[in-house]
Amino acid sequence: MLAQTISSTLQEPSGLQLLLLENTIDETVSLASGFPSSVTANEPPHQSGSLGTARTPIHRQLISLCLNNPYWNDFRLLHHCQRRDTSITMKHLQVLKAQCGLDNRESICNTLIKLSLHGGLKLSDRQISFIEKCKPEFRDRDLQPLKPGELLVYECLFGRGMGKLGRVYVHFFIDIFTGYAFGAVSQQRSLEDGLDILLHTILPLYLAHNYPVHTVLHSSRVVNDIKEYNELEAAETYSRRGLHWVPTRRKFGAVEKFEKSFLANRFLENARKNADSLSSIQPLLNQCLLKYNSSNRLFAKRLLLED
Repeated sequence: MLAQTISSTLQEPSGLQLLLLENTIDETVSLASGFPSSVTANEPPHQSGSLGTARTPIHRQLISLCLNNPYWNDFRLLHHCQRRDTSITMKHLQVLKAQCGLDNRESICNTLIKLSLHGGLKLSDRQISFIEKCKPEFRDRDLQPLKPGELLVYECLFGRGMGKLGRVYVHFFIDIFTGYAFGAVSQQRSLEDGLDILLHTILPLYLAHNYPVHTVLHSSRVVNDIKEYNELEAAETYSRRGLHWVPTRRKFGAVEKFEKSFLANRFLENARKNADSLSSIQPLLNQCLLKYNSSNRLFAKRLLLED
């Protein structure tokens, strides 16, 4: 299963680019600037959902306006149009946006990414900010691994008030190429617990299909993590693996995306209700991981983790 997934993924130049292009619109459009006052609302209806259907001046200019000002809501767009004596109502504006395939933030974000990667668009600071807010992993675009296992990021999260367990830590790794996440719960923040996941869960899975893990970027602002890593680095169990573990203070977009999914699935709340033991919490984390990984188009219905 992993072999099929990885071999198909390797046909693409960058796994991260494909992950960013989930649900994008197929067509691209040349961006114009401004919204001329001569544009009118008296245009025939079009099919919705695609930039390729934008054949009239008002559609083309609305596309330009939405993409150049991605943070603007419908009220701001309507106000802009009305100030330029464009005869248009809120209902008509919303219909036009739907016809252009830009009637929600996700569509605008996806279109900007596609235009940037394949249409030659140089993104403005405002557009980059908007994309990073919608898709935090866009911040990792400078990281371009060429195959699975080449670059992983690691971080540790914790939750308080877990009944008699007290604090519970979630150690997790994300493969930057595939977007796939691995994780386990522990009562210790110890880096050794995170390394245990890498050595006994991730490495065997990848090495079984001839994809070695090369580099792990450890995102942390805790000084003790660096000290503990230095001690582990000298240990035989680590050194013989030939791993390149790089501590960094950088906060990765892939990590933020996972954290958002983690919170959206109410893992901490559900864990508190089942905090009798770690063995009762791990299945809840497995469910979160399963849902998170299946949301990545590259791995839909090709899950690596089985409960």
